Amino acid sequence: MRFSPLPRFALVIVGAFLTLAGLVPLPYAVLQPGAGTDVLAKMITVKGATTYPTKGKLLLLTVLATSPNSPIFGANVLYSWAKGDSIVLPRSVVYPAQQTSKEINAVNKAEMDGSQTAAASAAFGYLSGVGTLIDPKKVNVSFSLKDTGGPSGGLIFSLGIVAKLSPVDFLAGRTIAGTGTIDANGFVGPIGGIDEKLIAAKRSGASVFLAPTTNCADVHHIPSGLTVYSVATLKEAISVLKEASTAVPHCTWQRNR
Repeated sequence: MRFSPLPRFALVIVGAFLTLAGLVPLPYAVLQPGAGTDVLAKMITVKGATTYPTKGKLLLLTVLATSPNSPIFGANVLYSWAKGDSIVLPRSVVYPAQQTSKEINAVNKAEMDGSQTAAASAAFGYLSGVGTLIDPKKVNVSFSLKDTGGPSGGLIFSLGIVAKLSPVDFLAGRTIAGTGTIDANGFVGPIGGIDEKLIAAKRSGASVFLAPTTNCADVHHIPSGLTVYSVATLKEAISVLKEASTAVPHCTWQRNR
């Protein structure tokens, strides 16, 4: 079968169309793995109670997303796909429609503040449940972090508070990463971007990852060397870390699916 070459005029039209397509902003947002920051280093400060040293790290993970006002072009989309560790989603999936960047940032900050308050309540509740004498009215917990928003750090915040106030060092020298919302009763809820957070955890040196049980269906690839445990409560998360020799990893049925 013979194919006739396109006329030069047609080639010019196709070329112009492709060039124009690459210059027109597209309604997408790009998400990629961020970094892991140890909340025990300087992020969480506890005053008004005895604190204990720990050997290990608790990593708060971030996912980087293009801002709602950032233009995304065809070349950006192709580059993100080629990298393999980024995801391209419709902007409406990532950001609420009809909201400005200022409004979105305000919502993210409010969610972060709420997660910190809930994390402290959950931590105090857990400590009280295991017999650690803590008077929440006398204990002051403060957080220091910038340019991070949303509620997904709740579980790690709670673990950090418990680690500082518990005489038992359940980190045991390990680098632990995790994600999940938390409420005042210690229940862990789902988050977005879990695959990107798994990559961030691995790159940051973590060997253990705590994931919300409700996110297991969203895990599509677990990096080699990273063990994932699904947890539904703060109590479960601490039990997993304390009983490392007998704890059974979850979500692993989706490894390399």
